[in-house]
Amino acid sequence: MQYETEEQQVEALKEWWRENGKAVIAGVVLGALAIGGWGAYQSHQAKQAVAASDIFSRTIDATTDGDAEKATELASQIGNEHGDTLYASYSYFAAARAAVDKGDLDTAAKNLAWVADNGKTEEVKIIATVRLARVLGVQGKAAAGLGLLPGTYPDSFKALVEEARGDLHVAAGDSAAALTAYLAAQETNQASDRDGLTMKINELATADAS
Repeated sequence: MQYETEEQQVEALKEWWRENGKAVIAGVVLGALAIGGWGAYQSHQAKQAVAASDIFSRTIDATTDGDAEKATELASQIGNEHGDTLYASYSYFAAARAAVDKGDLDTAAKNLAWVADNGKTEEVKIIATVRLARVLGVQGKAAAGLGLLPGTYPDSFKALVEEARGDLHVAAGDSAAALTAYLAAQETNQASDRDGLTMKINELATADAS
């Protein structure tokens, strides 16, 4: 719309402000609150990360000192207070390692089970599941360990999963299934200990030939 005089423009502006002024102010206020709220959220997240990092650091110290009980206690604390962080998963991993070193496989299994169920990422959950399966194998529960191992997983985890499957089949007395799993792990060329995996394959192949 065109206005013939400046007075008409001013009157039109006044009329528009009477109709829309409150909405504009509300929008500005809400925008400011949103910006302030986001800043507060970021500050809260930073504080939570620092707190989680501190507990994780103390968990590592307890593990280094060989205090498996303290490590598990701290892992439980971070799990309760900051369970949605990677620090929680790493703390439970450290506590599980400390428990294994002390021969407390039941506690190690519980710590790993927490990560398998609550880990922040699928990758972390897979690692925890494989480690838990191995602990069960050492406890004489190879069948239970095999039942835990995933049937599908990212290709980057094939060597890890299949070598563990092979070890559990060996524990269960099924050398044929173990050899199949070992060969699947070997073909990825990703095994952390290639020489060790080759030795396992050769031993089973020799036993079959005999």
